[in-house]
Amino acid sequence: MEEHEDLPAVWDEALLARTRPALVVNHRVDRFRGEALTARLSALAPEDREIARGLYEWLGAVEGIAGATGDPPEERARRLRAHLDANPVGRRVRAMQSFGRATAALGSDPVIAKVLHDVRGGPLTGLMMMLQMAEAGQNPPEDLLRVHFRVRDHRKIMRGALLELDDPRRERDRALKRHDVQLLVEKWSGARVPVEGEGGVREVSVRLDQRFDGSVCESCIEFTALDRVLYNLINNALRHARGGGVHAVLSAVPEGEPTDLHVAVANRVDAADAAALRGRFGAEPGALFAGGYSTTGSGLGMRICADMVGNAYGLDEPEDCIDGGYLGAVLEGDVFGAWFHWPLVAD
Repeated sequence: MEEHEDLPAVWDEALLARTRPALVVNHRVDRFRGEALTARLSALAPEDREIARGLYEWLGAVEGIAGATGDPPEERARRLRAHLDANPVGRRVRAMQSFGRATAALGSDPVIAKVLHDVRGGPLTGLMMMLQMAEAGQNPPEDLLRVHFRVRDHRKIMRGALLELDDPRRERDRALKRHDVQLLVEKWSGARVPVEGEGGVREVSVRLDQRFDGSVCESCIEFTALDRVLYNLINNALRHARGGGVHAVLSAVPEGEPTDLHVAVANRVDAADAAALRGRFGAEPGALFAGGYSTTGSGLGMRICADMVGNAYGLDEPEDCIDGGYLGAVLEGDVFGAWFHWPLVAD
């Protein structure tokens, strides 16, 4: 268990308590395996197929270098920079800026739109800026661990969401293998993430308070589904954080005999964002998870969270998740907080 007193808390205990309903009920007979919101690679336009394959292979080379933990960090940093000199980050950034347009022109498909959203976003959001800094020699060798976590996670998300991209490895991801909450702690506790905004690139820190030890998923592919929810929430918080960074709390509920992981993410927002949220949702900011609203993006990220959590608990509509407290949001003063639940793995 750990709490980072060196980073400011955003949640206070009274507000955090409001995010925990008395009970969440799992309506599924079998456990959710994480296989939801997927599309076949062949359903994408040819241009987008090529971009997806190229990104996956390029990230694979980065993963091989950043994840070679048997080599000294300085040597890995040198090899990574040489690789990026030969395969520039800017080329992939430009490709991803157009990714999805050709497929969208073929017609509207809400599931494909969500898949494209997570291939463009998720871990890739901060990763590209980390790699641009590595390309310029501006980040220390110890940042390679953060690069490794993000590139590993994004490749898992890509092959989990895009069938036919790497089916042999996707099949291995489906194998039963317990995943511990420490896998979330190691990549988010004390993380510093570069975020691009109107004033340029700034680093936002993540404080993670771990109040639970145990298993949260039964396979890599289920853990990837959980990751898709958490990356969407934390990316949203990073983008809108105004002072104080991002504060995440991992706990288990209910107390005594817990059955569910409770994840809560908070950040401070500026007056304009707070006014926009209150003007649109009044006292019910959790309606964000129904999708369709964003001050800077598409709003799909929040809807993806509701879809994944709904699948985990056997609920069909985002409104069922929101009304039942399976996920939601609060706005208190300048603090915006969002939370979700995920079924724990039974002992």
